[in-house]
Amino acid sequence: MRKQLLLIALFYNFFGYSQSNQNFDYKVSNPNSENELSLYFKKEIPATLLKSITYPKNKTNFIVYFYVNKENEPYYISFDSYRNSKLNKALKKALEKYLKQNITLDFDTKKKYSFQVIAKSYNENKIICSSYFVAEATPILEKCKDLDFYQDSKSCINKNVYEHFKKSINFKLSEQIKNKNKFDINLDFSVNKQGFLNIDKIKADDVFISDINTVIKSFPRFTQPSLKDSIFNNYKLKIYYKFNRGEIPESKKFDNNFDTIFKPNSSNEFAKYLSENLTEEDIQSANLNRFKDRISLYFEINKKGNPFEIRTTSRSKKLEEKIITLFKNYNVNNLNIIDKTKFNRFFTPIMVFENGENVIKTDSIIGFSRAPIIGSCKKVTTTKEARNCFSRQVQIYFSKKFNPNLPNRLGLSPGRKRISIQFKVNKKGKVTDISCDAPHPKIEQEVIRVMKKLPKATPAIFGLKPAQIKYSIPFTLIVE
Repeated sequence: MRKQLLLIALFYNFFGYSQSNQNFDYKVSNPNSENELSLYFKKEIPATLLKSITYPKNKTNFIVYFYVNKENEPYYISFDSYRNSKLNKALKKALEKYLKQNITLDFDTKKKYSFQVIAKSYNENKIICSSYFVAEATPILEKCKDLDFYQDSKSCINKNVYEHFKKSINFKLSEQIKNKNKFDINLDFSVNKQGFLNIDKIKADDVFISDINTVIKSFPRFTQPSLKDSIFNNYKLKIYYKFNRGEIPESKKFDNNFDTIFKPNSSNEFAKYLSENLTEEDIQSANLNRFKDRISLYFEINKKGNPFEIRTTSRSKKLEEKIITLFKNYNVNNLNIIDKTKFNRFFTPIMVFENGENVIKTDSIIGFSRAPIIGSCKKVTTTKEARNCFSRQVQIYFSKKFNPNLPNRLGLSPGRKRISIQFKVNKKGKVTDISCDAPHPKIEQEVIRVMKKLPKATPAIFGLKPAQIKYSIPFTLIVE
């Protein structure tokens, strides 16, 4: 029987890593179809939006995640389901409305909140909400305890673990291994109840194992483990090093030359305009610190030269709305934009954290990012179209080249087989670093074979230079 290949979605990012949200214990939050949250969301969410939901692997419930700023407003609302953007949009709007109506709810900026909103019951998707919002705190590390936001604390912990092992592991042990020039070390960690860092999984050449186990003992103890609703939470993190024989891996870092290239300052016309129109209260509501050290503005320019798709990285919706309104009233021709190529996405800082204060600064030269372009995608006109076109082209190519009869020869049981491909498009537009999680090694080999032959793309741009970009493709093989 012929096997069908479904490519579900394509995600990408320039400098980041994906994070799983599948550790939600729905039983703890006592979900009930008749509690206050359920009754509210049943009124706000049309039943028609519940028909098409893709749940995470081995899950049958839909979780919403959010954080709060110092004004007790939610931000960065996210979901562990995909493919249903209308449902996600409706849920976000409904949650914001609910929290605005219930201003007496007490939240903590140092915590991450989550709750079940939908679950599958007798093969039907229903509104069955948690009875309350589950609150999760990061473990407390001395070097990070000054940070007031969950995400910043998490980033600080990750950085300290990454740098500690990078500084302490003897990477030059690679010289003892003959006939191998490229190396990878993958480490999965957790923080135990006593506040010590444990290695749950090591993926590395044997020559490094003893050294890694010694290094972990020297990492500082956390003064408190992660807590979820005041109960111990098994906090996990990962680090990954890629390096050449005899070398030390480079540190993860944002391009520190950007400020030199784009020259952010308070004296250019756009910065002066913002200073005249943003109040001291606006500036103080920026929620910045040494980790989240700036608010940036992103936008595109249409054929008529007008900005659209405007957004900011502000944690305050009120501040974001004010910045966007001010930007729409500003003459974009007064900005120093040196490349107005279609599907460029432009950016500039709006506010930065310097010497313990929030300071209005914008770039004298406006930078931009651009997704890789492949084949007929050169005809598109917006960033969103370019991303979607790249996704579509990869899907079409993969569907044509992947051998659909392979699963049948491998004796796989009938049903859906989830597969995930990770790869990068390098600075020359070539696909590299392909990896795959699949139910059989021969499927992995076939995936890698096909991806290696993907046509060369026009490389991504970040700032003013070609950039490497990371992709992840989840897809499903349907074995009938």
